[in-house]
Amino acid sequence: MTGLEKGKALFEKQEFEGAIKELTEFLSKNNNNADALYTRAISYRKTDEFEKSIQDFTTILERLPNEPTLLCDRGISHFHNKDIPSAMKDMNKAVEIDPENPYRYSSRAYIRSRSDIEGAMADYEKAIELDPKDEISLNNLGLLHENAGRMKAAKKNYKKANTIIGYDPDKRQEEINKTDTTNNNKQVEEPETTDNNLSLGKAILSVFTTKSVRNEYFQFVKGIFKKK
Repeated sequence: MTGLEKGKALFEKQEFEGAIKELTEFLSKNNNNADALYTRAISYRKTDEFEKSIQDFTTILERLPNEPTLLCDRGISHFHNKDIPSAMKDMNKAVEIDPENPYRYSSRAYIRSRSDIEGAMADYEKAIELDPKDEISLNNLGLLHENAGRMKAAKKNYKKANTIIGYDPDKRQEEINKTDTTNNNKQVEEPETTDNNLSLGKAILSVFTTKSVRNEYFQFVKGIFKKK
């Protein structure tokens, strides 16, 4: 097993510090390997080493300046590094290059929501237009509507999101009440927290930890060398 393979295996196990060590050793002899640089960049972000993450993404972008996945990921690292202007610059370019990808809009919406609520809503709406079954964007749009006091719109989006994931809050409450009656004085566990009960920041952050992100990572790694 090569150092790259070891590093990626550790990455998949979420052992990011170990992945960084293996990938750094591999890159000492293969300094232009985009796959290793990309995986290490994500690992650095996972360990809060944002400057190093940005540098690895930038190194690959020097060779692939119009790769939207790289721009989007560097934008996320810029955001965590509290450099909002640089984050938005990367996100805007990613949207411009890849305008039919809903994840580009939902990613930008997360960052825009800190200072431009209306713009963030527009991005989530575009993401939903492109992918009507995007329950994360529906939920997060609902959170923004609720935060703005637009409860009718918020409930509408929450309902759509709940339908997609198969969650029925009324039915769940009936089950809880039934259990409570049956067990009398026994303590009943509270229902699992649904996304619409989470804080704005915590719930919206999930856009970066969803299946779409994992899929994008693998698609990027598979196709990156075809774009040289």
